[in-house]
Amino acid sequence: MRFFNIMMSGTVLMSSMASAGFFVQLKTPATLEKLLAQDDSLKASSHVRPFIQKVFSFGDFEGFSGNFSKLMVRRLIKNDLVKNIVRDTTVNVFGTISHDYREVSDTELTTFQADPWDGFGTQTMAPRHLASLSRQGSLPFNETVNYYYDPKHQGQDVTVYVIDTGVFKDHPEFGGRVLEQKTFVGGDVGDNNGHGTHVAGVVASRTFGVAKKANIVDLKVLDPRGSGSLTNVLAAIEYACKRRAESNTKGIINLSLGSLKNNVLNAAIEAASHSGMVIVAAAGNFASDSCRASPASAEGVISVGAFDDKTDEMASFTNHGPCIDVLASGVDVFSVSHNELEIPAVMSGTSMSAPAISGLAAVLLSQGVEPREIKGKLIEYSRCNRIKNTIHKTPNRAAFNGVNRDDDEYPQSSMYNPSIHGIQAQPVYSKVEGQSQDNMSSDTVFAASEDSDSDRDDIPQEFDVPDGQYLYRREQPAGSSSKLIWV
Repeated sequence: MRFFNIMMSGTVLMSSMASAGFFVQLKTPATLEKLLAQDDSLKASSHVRPFIQKVFSFGDFEGFSGNFSKLMVRRLIKNDLVKNIVRDTTVNVFGTISHDYREVSDTELTTFQADPWDGFGTQTMAPRHLASLSRQGSLPFNETVNYYYDPKHQGQDVTVYVIDTGVFKDHPEFGGRVLEQKTFVGGDVGDNNGHGTHVAGVVASRTFGVAKKANIVDLKVLDPRGSGSLTNVLAAIEYACKRRAESNTKGIINLSLGSLKNNVLNAAIEAASHSGMVIVAAAGNFASDSCRASPASAEGVISVGAFDDKTDEMASFTNHGPCIDVLASGVDVFSVSHNELEIPAVMSGTSMSAPAISGLAAVLLSQGVEPREIKGKLIEYSRCNRIKNTIHKTPNRAAFNGVNRDDDEYPQSSMYNPSIHGIQAQPVYSKVEGQSQDNMSSDTVFAASEDSDSDRDDIPQEFDVPDGQYLYRREQPAGSSSKLIWV
């Protein structure tokens, strides 16, 4: 049998190309009609109301998107009901993809074996990312390994919302547990990219999944090229929150995507968390500070970095810093393919680490842990100081499922030794530098004016954050907060 190997950035980021339109976040819920009434009363050639394309409202988050002229945007900036205005930026899968194949024998296929006498289930010859979750110490470098888990709690009655490129719903690995598919990018549901199916497989597939009985809802926000928009992501978050509330079920959102720090995206994540949803996010693949990324820096999110389970070292690409809550396997992770039934896909990235934690969260929810307690329980269970090279104040916490058993024993000679096994190559992703919304120089401010409609005559063109987005900020009176526009 061949394994289809894909080395791919597991994180999605906002690119330099911006889609048409803006997103306007309001300071408090239930104030949209008041804002529109104010705008309607003004003497202007055009008003905001007819150009609104979608209204968002969940928890304490409210806003709207649309194609607004510069004059409209300037009016909105001045309105005291508005908190933030951001360009509806394009979202893309970031990184290069290469393919190779290797031959494996049929005996390498994963099997299952439940052992009721010992009180835990055993998955023999398991994928390494699973075995790592049930082991206190290091895994052997190149030996078969087992995964031990709680057979009574495998994510039953928990729904994981995979916001991504779509999911191959009919893959037998999911066993009919993909309950619903919805697209926010037009076209058909399903996955023509592969990223979303791989992520869903790490969450809940039979062979590669952590929560083998959890349900999946596929919310597709990226097209076959891996492109979407900020408003697609926000719409999917809103849909997930409302569906969870209406169904009165336990829910988790997995976000294997992100951007430079964005206050609007963070606010939406925080509102979703406050509503009772568990939010898990990839920390990012740029070897940069995760506190300058979104949604990894959002309040209430469980931010996940990546380590290499062959060497127990942080992945060379993973973001780092104190905003990371826990680390999980993220190098050469096996999971479900979007176009093959018998050939797994292998990907690398924090996008592969995050769904392992979503799976652990689903197990904890099925055990009766409250949503607000999930992060604390994951941190409590984690194995401190297993990772050899945590940097820049990254917490040294490797994810662990809490199974109560001693580690399988292996000879010391089977453990990773660079003098024997060599330095292990990892994917290399472009490092993103830049300033986030909360630390911009005061040199970027400008005074908004209704008096002129010339092309950006009052907007500095020269300030360019590294991903190609421009930030404009209107100067505010002393003591007031700035309103930010990312374009």
